[in-house]
Amino acid sequence: MVTQKRILIVDDEESILTVLKNSLKKVEADYQVVTVKDGFTALDQLRLQPFDLVISDYNMADMDGLELLEAIHYLQPTTPLIMITAYGSDTLQAEAHHLHVYRYLTKPLDISAFRQIVQEALGDRPVSRPKITMLSDEQYHQLSRLLESLLKEVSAGYIFLADAHGRIIAAVGRKTDLPMEQIASLLSSGIATLAEAGRALDGEADAISLTYREGKNEYLYAVNIGQQFLLILMIKRGPYSSRLGSVWYYAQQTAVSLRDTLSQSTCPDPQQIFEQAIDRAFEDELDKLFTAGE
Repeated sequence: MVTQKRILIVDDEESILTVLKNSLKKVEADYQVVTVKDGFTALDQLRLQPFDLVISDYNMADMDGLELLEAIHYLQPTTPLIMITAYGSDTLQAEAHHLHVYRYLTKPLDISAFRQIVQEALGDRPVSRPKITMLSDEQYHQLSRLLESLLKEVSAGYIFLADAHGRIIAAVGRKTDLPMEQIASLLSSGIATLAEAGRALDGEADAISLTYREGKNEYLYAVNIGQQFLLILMIKRGPYSSRLGSVWYYAQQTAVSLRDTLSQSTCPDPQQIFEQAIDRAFEDELDKLFTAGE
């Protein structure tokens, strides 16, 4: 007899719980899906019996999704966690990443991709995708301290650390409306080119180098840390902005320290980038629910 895999879904909207639960029935009859409407009830369920996967919305009353997943991380540290949000930000994504969240999804949701993520999180599909850096609490706090120090030294508005695939690992500074994840992804694509250029020039592919752009309102600095990471600084343009040489000096020193910290991190294999197949019936229904809830 095949043992049913238990999935816990947490969302304060009953209609969304119903749609997500029904969407999983279409791909796997052996899933036992339990739905609850708040974080405290979710923790009660987890204390009664373990789950193979927990999926939680972020924006909930009393206990938000991040607080819930943090509690689960300590209660059942090996349980895969998926967070869904309509209020995504670089900071929220970095915090989710720090909690080793298996996948961070934003609304509107691609139901076909959602199903595939669930199957891969449960080990029901083969996984093949770029590695993602996992940090201990101590390493994460050390990264944040290094970024905060650099922020003050160069009077930057915003600084973040991303991996070679554009995923944000840590961020400090004031929030920005700029699409930072997209910017990181575009800049990170140049890491491989820089590495090959360095290899052709002097046989050194991992040297720290600087990319600089003088924009209308902001200066953009991108510093590669080997071939795996990218340090990105946004500095508001003005008469008292830090000079290029000064920024480069402090950014280079920080990059060396970041490299030492990141060298102690681990890189397990999560799920692959998914094909954009669409289940329109479920997605249209979810879109309406998410729109109505905003």
